[in-house]
Amino acid sequence: MSNATRKAASPQNFMQTSYKIRRASSADITEICAVSLSATKKFSGIPALADLGRDEEEPATVRKWLSLGRIYLAEVEEGQALGFIAAYPMDDIVYIAEISTHGSSQGRGVGSALLNTVFQWARDRAAHDGVSMARVSLTTYADVIWNGPWYRKRGFKEVDAASIGPRHVEKMTKDKQERNMVRPGYRRCCMLWEAEASQQ
Repeated sequence: MSNATRKAASPQNFMQTSYKIRRASSADITEICAVSLSATKKFSGIPALADLGRDEEEPATVRKWLSLGRIYLAEVEEGQALGFIAAYPMDDIVYIAEISTHGSSQGRGVGSALLNTVFQWARDRAAHDGVSMARVSLTTYADVIWNGPWYRKRGFKEVDAASIGPRHVEKMTKDKQERNMVRPGYRRCCMLWEAEASQQ
């Protein structure tokens, strides 16, 4: 999947162009942070969540993701980033810490392609470990259209964080108590995707 050539829109001109998915490195941190800031601007249209539209990932956070697991980057041939997905093992599951697509490339399949790359990584890990089921988790807003509903269409189901493991419970608690991400009318949830490791 990495290095696969697909079709997406360039952030500069919306025109169809080929892109590839590859593993990111510390050399990509600046691009990753820029994509993050562009992606979160969608929240600016929701008054209760508008402050999230000014957020961007800190370089230290991106370095942490790289040290814990993997970041996959979707980029056009000249090296311009269209999106990224950061994931790492947590409670024996591949946990997606963040998936972001540049604002001008959203709705063109970049996010789905990145998600599929992590699905394949989870399958490979499960097969290597002799586990029959590949599992991928994340935490998100249950009802924001490009959050919970988007993931449900891609096979995720809402689950109790405690059913996955203590670190997922810790993450949900942190979102509520430290990060103030639970707002009136906007519920945070934990979601899980499962598939047979041998399924392609």
